[in-house]
Formats: sequence, C-alpha cells, structure tokens
Amino acid sequence: MSKKVKIIITIMVAISGFTVLVALANEAATTIYFPAVYQYVEPTATPDPQVEVAGFHPSEDPQDDYVTLMNTSGSTIDLTGWWLKAENQSGRYDFPSGFMLGAGASVNVVSGVGTDSATHLYIGAPFSLWTVPNNCVYVRDADGNLQDSACVSDEPSPTETPSPSVYISGFHTSSNPPDDYVTIYNSTTGSFNLTGWWMKAESESGRYDFPTDFMLNAGSSVNVRSGVGTDTLTDLYIGGSYSLWTIQHNCAYLRYYDGTLLDKECVN
Repeated sequence: MSKKVKIIITIMVAISGFTVLVALANEAATTIYFPAVYQYVEPTATPDPQVEVAGFHPSEDPQDDYVTLMNTSGSTIDLTGWWLKAENQSGRYDFPSGFMLGAGASVNVVSGVGTDSATHLYIGAPFSLWTVPNNCVYVRDADGNLQDSACVSDEPSPTETPSPSVYISGFHTSSNPPDDYVTIYNSTTGSFNLTGWWMKAESESGRYDFPTDFMLNAGSSVNVRSGVGTDTLTDLYIGGSYSLWTIQHNCAYLRYYDGTLLDKECVN
C-alpha cells in the first residue's frame, strides 16, 4: 500500500471517529432519565369547610350591631381570603389574613369600629348594617364559593339544645320594671353554667348577657327582670327603665353562647 493511500485511510478513520463522538454527545444531551420506580399518590380530598350564619344582633349602635358566624365542622378553618357581603349595602368585608375559626367556635362580625379579636371582628362602618329591613348576608370562601346566606327578617327556628331542657317557662308582665320578668327553667338533673348565654327581646333593641359564672341549678328557675336590682341566684336584672313584657306581641329569644337558638316564647 502506498504512503498516499495510508494517509487517506487515516483521515477517513479520524473523521468517522469524530462523527461517532458527536452523535454520542448529542444523545447524552437529549436523554431524559426517569427514576427506576415511580409511584403515583392519589391526592387526599380536603373536607368542605362548614361556616354558617348563626344569627343577627340588630342594633342602632354600630358597635353593637353584628352578624354571628359559626364553624360547624370538626376542625379549624383558615378564613384568609374569605369575605362577607351585605345585600342592601355597598362594599364588602374581607376577613383578616391568618384569621382562624376553631371547630365549633363562632365570631361576631360587627358593623362598627373596634379592635379585632378571636370572637369579634369590625367592619368599620359608621352605620348599622342589620337594622336595614330584609337585609341579607352572603358568606363566601377565598374562591368566591357561597358558603351560606341568611336574611335579618328570617324567622329563627329552634335547633337542638346543646344544654338540653333549659327553656323559657313563662312571663310575668307588670308596668313596674323590677316586677316585669321572663322566667327561665332548668328541667334537668344537672347544673348549667350560663356564662356567655344571652337573651334578646324581639321588639326592643339590645340584649341581656347572663353574668359570668352564673349557675342555674338542677330543677331551678331564674327570673330575668326588666328593671334595676341586685342579682341573686333566683333573680337577675336587665337594668332597664321600662317594662319589656308589657309590649304587645313581644317575644324572647334565649341563645347559647355561640348564638344557637335554644328557645323562643312570646308574651301573648
């Protein structure tokens, strides 16, 4: 073989080797490597949160005018991004970032101005929202999904009593406020702490909150009187200057601390 032929063959081999190297490099650059074992994990569905409108507390004073929301689920719900809208008023209320509503807990969203807490949030309005006739509230989650709605004029219906058989047993009407009262009776065999419980007269503004650590003993009753006096185990005083129960068609609503309606009775 001549020297010229050997040189040509050497050049051809070199070119072929370079081509193979380039091809291998390109293949390595475009190769996607997968794990030897890939296991698909089905995502766990998040239970639908349950936040309901538990009731309204209308008042001409914006600081005492509110709607109560309750978490009826068994777990804490983060209300970040949730919002509330009053149908007959402009604007809306956005819940504070990071606000948590515990399982079975409730929060009052107040029309007026105040300092937010775990139980009270303030819209900051200079007027009362829930004294507007037929006003309705819409509660929506962060995605805009409607969670619940209710209207101020909706007739409340009794629900299962968390503390059974504590109810309004009657009225004693009188033009003398200290002698004008509604009687609440505990028909069970156990005592109940009425801290946080409250009573509202339908035809009058405001409400009566039971004293802290007030105990209603088994088989006992307490008279909640319209006027002024000294509280005892059997008599509590709202402190009003007029009689509540002489007003025609007036009704009393007895509520648990979370706003659940326990009983409703009317004077006549």
